[in-house]
Amino acid sequence: MSSSVSVIATSKSTNVTDDEANTALILSKSDDVNTTQSNAQQHPIEIDISFRYWSAHSMRKFIIIWLDPNMNELNNDYQNSISQLRQIVSSTKVFTDVEQCIDFIIEIENAKFFLILPEAITKTVMPLIHDTPQLDSIYVFCLNNIKDEQWISKWKKIKGVFSDILSICDQLQRNINHYERNGIPVYIISTSSITDLNELDQTFMYSQLLTEILLEMNYEKATKTEFIELCRKQNQDNKVQLHKIDDFERNYEHHSALWWYINESFIVYMLTRALRTQNIATIIKMGFYIKDLHRQIKQIHSASNKNKLMTTYRGQVVANAEFEKLKNSIGSLIAFNSFISTTTSSVEAILYAESAQVDPQLMGIVFQMEIDPSILTIPFVSLSDVYDIPFCENEILFSMHTVFRINKIEQITDYLWSVDLALTSDTDGQLQRLAQRLRKEIEGQNQLHRLGNLLIRMGEFDKAEEIFKTLLETTSNVDLEQVTSFYNQLGCICKEKGNFSSALSYHQKAQEIQQKIAVPNHSALANIYNNIGEVHRLMGEYSTALLYYRKTLIIGQNFVSSDSPMLAIIYNNISQVYNLMGDYSAALSYLQKTLEIQEKNFPLNDSNLIAKYNNADKSDDSIGENSVASLNLQKVFEIQEKVIPFKNPDLAATYENIARMHYAMGEYSIALSHHQKAFEIRQKSLTFDHPLLAITHNNIGQVHYAMGEYSTGLVHHQRALEIQQKSLPLNHPDLAATHNNIGRVYDSMGNYSTALSHLQKTLEIQEESLPPHHPDLATTYENIGRVHYAMREYSIALSLHQKALEIRQKSLMSDHPVLAITHNNIGQVHYAMGEYSTALLHHQRALEIQQKSLPSSHPDLAMTYNNIGEIYVGMIDYSNAILYYKRTLKIQQVAFPSNHPLLAITYSNIGRVHELREHYSDALFNYENALKIRKKALPPNHPSLATTYNSIAEMYRLTGDYSSSLLYHEHTLEIQTKSLPPNHLSLAESHHQIAVILKGLHRYSEAAEHASRGLNIMRHSLEPQQSQVEKYQKYLDEILLIPECSKLTMVKNINE
Repeated sequence: MSSSVSVIATSKSTNVTDDEANTALILSKSDDVNTTQSNAQQHPIEIDISFRYWSAHSMRKFIIIWLDPNMNELNNDYQNSISQLRQIVSSTKVFTDVEQCIDFIIEIENAKFFLILPEAITKTVMPLIHDTPQLDSIYVFCLNNIKDEQWISKWKKIKGVFSDILSICDQLQRNINHYERNGIPVYIISTSSITDLNELDQTFMYSQLLTEILLEMNYEKATKTEFIELCRKQNQDNKVQLHKIDDFERNYEHHSALWWYINESFIVYMLTRALRTQNIATIIKMGFYIKDLHRQIKQIHSASNKNKLMTTYRGQVVANAEFEKLKNSIGSLIAFNSFISTTTSSVEAILYAESAQVDPQLMGIVFQMEIDPSILTIPFVSLSDVYDIPFCENEILFSMHTVFRINKIEQITDYLWSVDLALTSDTDGQLQRLAQRLRKEIEGQNQLHRLGNLLIRMGEFDKAEEIFKTLLETTSNVDLEQVTSFYNQLGCICKEKGNFSSALSYHQKAQEIQQKIAVPNHSALANIYNNIGEVHRLMGEYSTALLYYRKTLIIGQNFVSSDSPMLAIIYNNISQVYNLMGDYSAALSYLQKTLEIQEKNFPLNDSNLIAKYNNADKSDDSIGENSVASLNLQKVFEIQEKVIPFKNPDLAATYENIARMHYAMGEYSIALSHHQKAFEIRQKSLTFDHPLLAITHNNIGQVHYAMGEYSTGLVHHQRALEIQQKSLPLNHPDLAATHNNIGRVYDSMGNYSTALSHLQKTLEIQEESLPPHHPDLATTYENIGRVHYAMREYSIALSLHQKALEIRQKSLMSDHPVLAITHNNIGQVHYAMGEYSTALLHHQRALEIQQKSLPSSHPDLAMTYNNIGEIYVGMIDYSNAILYYKRTLKIQQVAFPSNHPLLAITYSNIGRVHELREHYSDALFNYENALKIRKKALPPNHPSLATTYNSIAEMYRLTGDYSSSLLYHEHTLEIQTKSLPPNHLSLAESHHQIAVILKGLHRYSEAAEHASRGLNIMRHSLEPQQSQVEKYQKYLDEILLIPECSKLTMVKNINE
């Protein structure tokens, strides 16, 4: 039977947890000490707080732990010491119980701990805690001379023995500052990237463009105020940090940006974290500071001695996967997207890199950087030349986007490598050309306008909307062209966010203003018409969309050249609408015009080609050109890897189309992984009720359905329906598709009435929203027919499939492959009605169509051969049946992986023919082949596995091996119990079959029990079959009449 409609996509919140947050939180029997003078002599407040809370609030959190069983919590010296520690990291915890301390550290896996403990307990504690990965370093506090220095030296995490708290604070400050400036992403640009584009990194390119704009913007006082408000919001319960933020607000202008970078850890932390995670909202709010810091570094660097070569070092920890990429990149360029801190001391760099040894997933890297000061690409400054601060005496700070060349990589230890870099002015030519093209595409009247355009390209729609509303408010109403442009751009943003009504409103305002301009801007008007058409397309109003696209086309044909990129966009959009309306010939015709223009105007890796190839994939697939579709999809993925930011929705669309290809190959786990990647992207860039999220839920649901995980699939389809009912018109075609998917799941679960209810809703929506001969209507008729087929209502099923055939004959070419599917469906119904000759005629017609339109090894041909084989089985022509099943198998072995589920079906069909011929050993051989494939390809509780176990069980029964038969029947029942509703007919059949086997084994009481269960299920099933009820009742009665079973007559009474 026909498969149901596949919904494939056509087209944030960032948690920022400051290390200094949540400071008043105290674990039971551990204390956070309030450092204000008024509370210095008070008992600390104890609050019982769970590990779960800490774990949730300690993303990359730094926590200082002071463990001392003899701590006097009321001592003034103790209070002062805690105050000093909290000036470094406010999350400072005190423990007097060793076991509780260790438990606390172990439970919070995503924090970095710094442990202070007295020398007296080191021998007890060190073996218990030293190798804990989240424990960074240990500081031994000893007022007197240490007793066993040699023993202390054995433990690598011990940073020293200290006789006062100030010296511990100094060392902690060094380590904390390093980690706050560490963790900067590294981007490797291959030397072959000018000709081989596989290594281009778009993240670095977009980060560089964003920084360029921020450095060129003019900032007002309000910008700093917004940043301070953000800081206070993130530290609202942290008095220490709030005090520092107040100081920053009052005295920012009294010190340089570099001074704040060195002296205030919260600034470094927020900046580094925002750049590392690409938290665009925070980066923009810190734009004023980034500009001030860069400008100061540049000023100092320009006045420094540029004749002296120097070497500097950086210790860094990277994931093993990133290290492997680095190790294979000698001669390539390496770039950093943040301010990077280095040191002139190789010893310090090694100490930082050595922290990798506690985690097997990490590798320590010591970058040795050869610096030629005459290379003025990126400025840098030696902090010791500016400030006399002990912990900065060896530090060299580089501004953002420093580029080096990788000269050499050498191993130092098992977990430590040295990488020699040389500062260079080289840049990757292809990357720069792409960046230059982007600069042109995001041009605007000022830097704020450019920033808004860039944020749209990056998928940061919330921030972009905020910027364009600001631009609209600050632009004079006299400047009608700019006002029109901003309204139009706001419409595009709302469209991407799924707010179609607001999008339409903004575009219509833009249209009204543009039409009032004395000298109309034809290009701008065409753009507005195009955008209005796009919104109507997304709302499912295809005729209105086509109307506006044609208005756009008329303007374009009158005012631009025949190979203008503008025309390519219009042709592409018209193609999409025809595709959705089911006119695939027209869709492909316009799409070919699109690609011809694009390939003349853009290089292969330009993002303008992406949507066109994606649409070509869908149109080619619709008309049966699967090889072309696969080629186009590959082109899409190659382009997008290089030029699209991770949050961009277009990348999600391509992941979903790749998933569809894996789905077609039966590679369901891979398909699911790609759909989940798409979902991850969309969750980060879209609102929770955006229609595209519904599409992704539908796609994930379909894969779970194919894997036999019906309940999980249903959850995703129902979530899709919830989103669509909130965000789309009630007659939108996407709602129809979701009802269709839900109906299909209920059909497979044996709930036919609910399945028909949803499929009927599908039909109602489609009849209202689609042309009368749209192919989707035919698909729905076939899916409803499938349910009636399962209910054995063959006459109704046949009439529905014939309606589908009528529609498809009017909308498709006479040899379109989809017509073959319909003929196959009709043939199957005739087969079920015992009309084998008529069934054979339809399957043979399907075969004629496919032999004309498809390659000889196409999987659809295999399906038709399978259906013809089925007919010959019904005609008791087993030789021909085997012949056609083997033709099916031959194609599938070429077209699919060896563990594709369809091969299992064919082996099962061949096994069934051998079973009918009473060749039981051959039948068993083929059933076992089917079982091997299904065990590899399907989840352990997939219903198809139950079917195969059942077939094998029957072979053992027919050969008299009842014990083996019982074992396989029990496997069958176990799966069905987990995967099917409790009143499913298949469960009734399994209990009945087990009863037959148990009776043969003379285990009459157990046989009666299973026969009774089977009868109960059959009676209470959603679609009870009276003939089967009578059959099961009769069999139970026979068992109960057996003398050994007479005492079980109560079982019979229970069932009456």
